[in-house]
Amino acid sequence: MAAELEPLPDSDSDLEAETETGAGGGGGVVGFLMDAITFTIVTVKLAAASTAMLWLSHTVKGAYDYVEECAAHVDGQMDLAESLNVDPAVIGAHRDASTVMREILDDAEALAEEAQQMAADFQAAKEGHEEDYGPVTEAMNNKPGQVADSPYYANN
Repeated sequence: MAAELEPLPDSDSDLEAETETGAGGGGGVVGFLMDAITFTIVTVKLAAASTAMLWLSHTVKGAYDYVEECAAHVDGQMDLAESLNVDPAVIGAHRDASTVMREILDDAEALAEEAQQMAADFQAAKEGHEEDYGPVTEAMNNKPGQVADSPYYANN
């Protein structure tokens, strides 16, 4: 079961309250652990989204190739039917089928490109998240001693 991220604060006062107590709802070690877990979850989910979109792009491209091969095969059948003087209605049906297949190829190609772009966007978001919050998480993980209790240091 996937862990769910906490919703964003509704107002500035909610954000200030979270800042004072830590994103996990508690200061000190508990808040730090919740922040570290949230950082990891967000990073993993962004990587998973990027991978899923790359898989979708690859799958759509595979379907594109298959439909393109089918259209070429139908064209071959149409040519064979013409050479055998088959009923023009049958030849027309093959021509229509081939046309429909080729018309959807543009949509499939656009979908594959969009999925690939979304994969790159998710990867960039993951890298940005790691760049923004990774050094803080790393510093906190390697910090000697205990994490300070943030409510104690708050200016209340």
